[in-house]
Amino acid sequence: DALSNISAVADWELAHEVKGEDIDGLAAAMARQAGEAVLRHPGGIGDDSFLQVLAEGLVITGISMSVAGDSRPASGACHEINHAFDLLFPQRAASHGEQCGLGAAFAMHLRGAREESVQMARTLRSHGLPVLAEEIGFTADEFVSVVEFAPQTRPGRYTILEHLNLSVDGIRDAYAEYVKAVEA
Repeated sequence: DALSNISAVADWELAHEVKGEDIDGLAAAMARQAGEAVLRHPGGIGDDSFLQVLAEGLVITGISMSVAGDSRPASGACHEINHAFDLLFPQRAASHGEQCGLGAAFAMHLRGAREESVQMARTLRSHGLPVLAEEIGFTADEFVSVVEFAPQTRPGRYTILEHLNLSVDGIRDAYAEYVKAVEA
């Protein structure tokens, strides 16, 4: 979930650029820093230093949302995808963090940030977390339906999903490209 801040802030900046949505620079910087700290920390779950960075990142994320007065610093396409999993497959959904991590890595891929997407996927994998829909028990077609439905979960929230407004075939192609990129 902490890593998804990176994608969420990119979505917020996109909404600011395209839709003129107000953005709080301090809140965005705090959320981005929290995500980047987790992304770049070399340790793992058994490392007290990593756990401290993770805990601080989650606290800073909460503060960033308080500063913004909204969940925007930590909730973008990544969380729309998470909510879509929960709504479409309530009995099969994975954990919030797993779904948000996958959603964030895919959203970064969609925005053309391939290197960042792959780096995010590597970090998730280094912590034993999934980066593909199949790794949380969903088919590629089910993931496509999740991404197609995702914008409906947060009406009024503008993210890379609303910006691209991909067709089902476009989502399917993007997911296939994402899989190739993170499996390389």
